[in-house]
Amino acid sequence: MGVRGVPTTRHQREDGMTHRTIARSLLAATVLLAAGAEAQGQAAAPNQIQQASLFRADVRDRPGCEPTAANGTVTWPEAIGNPAVSCPDAFGWTSFLTAVEQAFWTWGTDQTIWIDDPKAICGREGSPADCCDPAVFDETPPLGEAPPAGCPYYPPDWTNPPPIIVARPSPSHTHDFLERLDPARVLRQEEAEIVFRNRPFVRYTLAQNLYNKESLGARFTAMQDWVNVNAPYNNAALAIDYPTDAVMFKVDFLSQSLMLENGLIRGEDDGGRTLDPPNNPDAPYVTMLIEETLAPGDEEPELYYLVAVTAASKAIPTWHWYAIEHVGNLGRCDFTGCNDAYGYSAAGVTVDGESFGQNYIPPKTENSEDATLDIVFDLGTPYTPEETGERITPALDGLMAAMGIGTGDGPQDPDTPSAADPAWRSYRLKASQTEFVTATGMPTHAGQSITEGGFVNSASCMTCHSQAGPDATGNPGVPGIGATNDLNLFGLSQTVNGAPDPDWFHATGTNQMRVLPMDMVWGMLNASCVAPKGKTGLCETYEGAQFSPPGRPHAAPSAPARATSGRPAR
Repeated sequence: MGVRGVPTTRHQREDGMTHRTIARSLLAATVLLAAGAEAQGQAAAPNQIQQASLFRADVRDRPGCEPTAANGTVTWPEAIGNPAVSCPDAFGWTSFLTAVEQAFWTWGTDQTIWIDDPKAICGREGSPADCCDPAVFDETPPLGEAPPAGCPYYPPDWTNPPPIIVARPSPSHTHDFLERLDPARVLRQEEAEIVFRNRPFVRYTLAQNLYNKESLGARFTAMQDWVNVNAPYNNAALAIDYPTDAVMFKVDFLSQSLMLENGLIRGEDDGGRTLDPPNNPDAPYVTMLIEETLAPGDEEPELYYLVAVTAASKAIPTWHWYAIEHVGNLGRCDFTGCNDAYGYSAAGVTVDGESFGQNYIPPKTENSEDATLDIVFDLGTPYTPEETGERITPALDGLMAAMGIGTGDGPQDPDTPSAADPAWRSYRLKASQTEFVTATGMPTHAGQSITEGGFVNSASCMTCHSQAGPDATGNPGVPGIGATNDLNLFGLSQTVNGAPDPDWFHATGTNQMRVLPMDMVWGMLNASCVAPKGKTGLCETYEGAQFSPPGRPHAAPSAPARATSGRPAR
């Protein structure tokens, strides 16, 4: 058992006096020597990891970022014109707490939006009688017991929606070296990821006919045809632009069996009392019963534990992004550190009696154990409050109390999350992101240890999601989903970061489109055809009014222009 009930990994429990212990002893001696030098007026210079971390330790909230809450509404000071830009960390916390307050676990998911066997949209010329009617969102819920098959729906609008279905990746990285050096990567291969999306998001996706491959492909072609005839004038009706109140809320869960296997929870507290269900008594996890999974051989309902969140709010054109981690996640601040200027203050540093850097927890380091005595990352261990000095700020404490988050004695029902569950106080902001690069041109990074396990050091939510969008077939126009040809030391692919590459979207020096930007929504990967063309991944046709985007039809382009439109061969 680790510090204060935060469990250790299996190799940490079994190795005893390991090489890590020896390395830390050497490092401690080095630190003592440095302290002696500093006492004599010779301050120790930052090592290379500390120097590189400077570019990730910036204070992102401006002064005056002090939101308040009353009657379910968050209010910002008048001086804060756009809190998502001026107060990205505080805005991340308010977005997270608002989603909890609104019971995000009841929202729409990828499976309720991009239906496996979709129907065409209603209200268009040639639409079949059995179709999806966007006008349903104008009616007052409840709309009935169960939503119609084949159409996007928002579960709270119905009294008896289908159960949540989880798509879980198959374990593929179980090598011993990964378990020792990057346990988060191992957990990434075993986690159940659910992307929850609020009602404005679901409504827009249906109304704009973005839920099937035919419509995505037809929209690409319509935009290319427009450009061929009408450049330089844009057609906003063909662009994809989600409403400013849309929210994407991606949650990583681990099953109870995996949590126990990896030592993240236990069945008894420190006094030997049984925990039912098992949990971490010092930093409990939020739990939820998931009734169905897509994991072969694991169809029985099981209790799942919330380990991390990556979310985005369309408060700015490129969305406001933030990552949340459970405090007990192994390696949660590895590689990039953890940066939070609002919710939790860390130890920081005191210089001449003045405190600095309480927003940042640097990644752990250790001695390389060779003749060079290089300082290297110390990976895969807990970042406990005793080590980091983390304490909840009065501002966040008051905000949670005002919103009724984490104010109870415990979960009323472990099968269903509740806003009052004190387990919400076990979660920490890892990072927020609102720009591709800093004012000095440094690429920004944001990624939590589970979703981005194995490539946290290169992760950028914004850059990866900027690639999202269909080609003329309704499939991703930029293959690879953020991947690059650069590999880390394990041989795992790294990801794109920094400013997007224009060549992703248009053939160099032309208006020839390669992808129609999907407003950073990778959920389109789940889109299916209304009429599939066998198992080719293509649809029978992309033509017809039932697949066309909303807006007034434009004049057909000339034959030469259509030849370069990117329309798929039929």
